[in-house]
Amino acid sequence: MNPTSSARVPRRPWPWGACALGLAVLAWAALAAGVVVFLSAIGMPGDGSHALASKQWILMLAVAVLALSALGSGVASVLAWRTQRGRGTAAVAALLLALLGLLIAVPLLVPGADPVVADDTIWQATGSRG
Repeated sequence: MNPTSSARVPRRPWPWGACALGLAVLAWAALAAGVVVFLSAIGMPGDGSHALASKQWILMLAVAVLALSALGSGVASVLAWRTQRGRGTAAVAALLLALLGLLIAVPLLVPGADPVVADDTIWQATGSRG
């Protein structure tokens, strides 16, 4: 074929299933990174919130990567399913996203319980603050 010809060379379509699976794994990795950063920022009682405040931008970055990769994975899963380009990997990616959504949503769905603060701390159970 002549390199100066104007004929179009057919391009391979995007592997949307692999893209969806990669983005779903990235969302799980962002959640894990956010949990590790949060747990590393917890200091001794009485130290204040200086460690958590210094890690705030890293936590926001992890949340942003989590949200954008989950959204991208959902879109890529739908595209893979409709264009029939990697339906199996798109189904696995959708399953990973569903598990991620359940992991995040279940503590928020418990009625009357705060997912962060425990109701029965040690000093309330024993009647003392020591």
